[in-house]
Amino acid sequence: MLAAFEREEQSGTWAKFRELLQRSTRVSDLRMLLRELRAMTGAMSTTGRQALLAELEQRFGPDSDYEADLAVVSRVRNRGRIKSEREYRAVQSFADSIAGDPQRDGEFLALGALLDRFMAGG
Repeated sequence: MLAAFEREEQSGTWAKFRELLQRSTRVSDLRMLLRELRAMTGAMSTTGRQALLAELEQRFGPDSDYEADLAVVSRVRNRGRIKSEREYRAVQSFADSIAGDPQRDGEFLALGALLDRFMAGG
C-alpha cells in the first residue's frame, strides 16, 4: 500500500510511515494506521486509487473492515443521521477515501453534512 503512495508522490513521509508500521506492536495501532492510509487514498489520483484497490483485492481478497464500514455508511445514509462515534469514524473514513474524486463530489458533500450535523450535536 505504501508503495502505491510512493508512486503517486515522492516524499520522505512514506519512509517515516513505513518505519512507524514496522515498529507497531499492537493490532489496534495497525488498524488505526490502516484507517489513516485508507483515508489518504482520497488524495491519490483516480487512476492511482483504482490501481491500488485492484492490487489489494487481488493480493488479499475483499477488505472485511472496509466492507463493514460500507455497511455502516449505508445504514447511516438510510437513517439520515450518525448515532455514535464508531459510525462517525466509519463515515469519516469512507468520505476521506472518496474525497477528490470529481464523480463522487455530491456523495462526499452529503456525507460531510451528516458528519457536521453529528459534531454539532444534532
